[in-house]
This record gives sequence, structure tokens and C-alpha cells, in this order.
Amino acid sequence: MTDTPVVGSYSETGGATKTGTAVALAVTYAEEHPDETVLLGDLDPRGAATKWTEAAPVEPGLDMSAILGNDDVHGWAAELAVPLDPKKGWPENLRVIPSGFRAQATQETLREDHAELRLKRSLSGIDAGLVVFDFPNRQGGVITQNGLSACNRILYAAKPDEDGLDGVEGAMESVDKFHGYRRELGLPELPREVGIVVATAYRGAVVTRDERRALDVFEELYPNLLLKPFIPWLGIVKEARSAGEWYGKYAKSRSVTEPYRELTGVICR
Repeated sequence: MTDTPVVGSYSETGGATKTGTAVALAVTYAEEHPDETVLLGDLDPRGAATKWTEAAPVEPGLDMSAILGNDDVHGWAAELAVPLDPKKGWPENLRVIPSGFRAQATQETLREDHAELRLKRSLSGIDAGLVVFDFPNRQGGVITQNGLSACNRILYAAKPDEDGLDGVEGAMESVDKFHGYRRELGLPELPREVGIVVATAYRGAVVTRDERRALDVFEELYPNLLLKPFIPWLGIVKEARSAGEWYGKYAKSRSVTEPYRELTGVICR
């Protein structure tokens, strides 16, 4: 487990392609490594990744909220992760821990001692090539703290607009505070920041003036974190998501899947 990349996809703004990036990272890695198990965990009470993948718990309540709501959760991540429908393009080696939705939302107010370590405990003993968590778009809070405690890498997701910039700035501030907390305890500064993925950056070869301005700001503020290539917008992504499918099953999605595949190699190496 110590060598397994555990990556959090994070932004503090909704609609910033956070879920799209988390899912794409998990799927592309799973396709490249068919002999390894890949785990995707939905930390977001809105359950965007859960809705997209149509992941359903084996029994009601056996979802992410069970991990976040209990102390003795060693090994639960592997036990609660469910397979997806391969007929919809999902890799057979991909497993998803579904969101607990409303039950999970109430856990933002948990006050138990060390409740922020539960997700990390649940990963003990897991045999996976990659673990990806889709974070909630919220500041701090026990769910975000669980994600930061469990991950050894953090990935910022953004669109090239003001909301995308704000979401990255807020997420970085939360990560910086978390690093400060770990420094006080004499612990390594984890999770490590691996970069910023900018998605839906253009349609075809067209970059709008507002997008160009936002990209220039990203370049100026975060030159060492901005990952390339940028991910283009493609209508089939939205269509496949609505249908509960992986858009990579369609040949015309290549302009999106190939950049994500390239970035996955960088993020997971």
C-alpha cells in the first residue's frame, strides 16, 4: 500500500471537472493495467461519480458513509467497492465505493476524535495499482480532511474561467493548512501536489478570449503545477455521462481520452 498512488481530485468550486478528472484518471489507468485493481471512491455527498458510473452498494448503507461513520474500518475500502457494468464501457478491474448521499452529507459535522483518519484506515491491506478519490467541493470539513489524510497525491481540477481559478485557489489554501498541521506533528507534507488539470479548455481549435485570459493567469500563478496537454471539450462526454457510460468506448472520444491517458502516466509515475 505504501507504493500505491492514492490521488485526490480536488476543487472548491462546483462544475470544475473534478469528477470528470477523477473518473478519467481511474478508467485510463485501469485500461492500461488490466491485471491491477483500480479503486475509485466517491467522497462527494452529491455523488456525481456514483451517478455517472451507476455504482450501487451491495446492501443499503454499505457505501462511503459507512467508512466515514465508523472507527473500526480496516479493510472496508476493498469490501465496499463494487464492480461496474462492462457493457457500458467500464473496465472490469475498476471498483467504485459509492457515495452515501444524504447520509454522507450529515457527516460533515462529525466531532469524534480522529474521525479524519477513517478513510485512511479503510485502505489498510488493499491490493490496488491505483486509488482515486473524488473530493467534495468544500473547504475543510471532516470529509475533506479524511481525503487529505488518505491521499499521498492531490490533483487540482479546473475549467479555464474565474470559477476554475477560484476553485484551485481555495483548494490550495486548504491543502496548505493541512500541510501546516502535519508539520506541527513532525509528519511529512502529504499529500504531494502533482498538478492542475485544465479540462473543457476549448472546442476544437477555438479558445475564447475569456478562456485565454484564465489560461494566462494559470500560467502566471502556477507555472510549475499546470499540467499539459489541456483537455478539450467534447459533446460526447456529456452524453455518455447522462447514459451512465464511459465515453472512451466510442472512437470519436479520442481527442479527450488520449490527453487524459498522457496525464495519467505523469500523475501516477
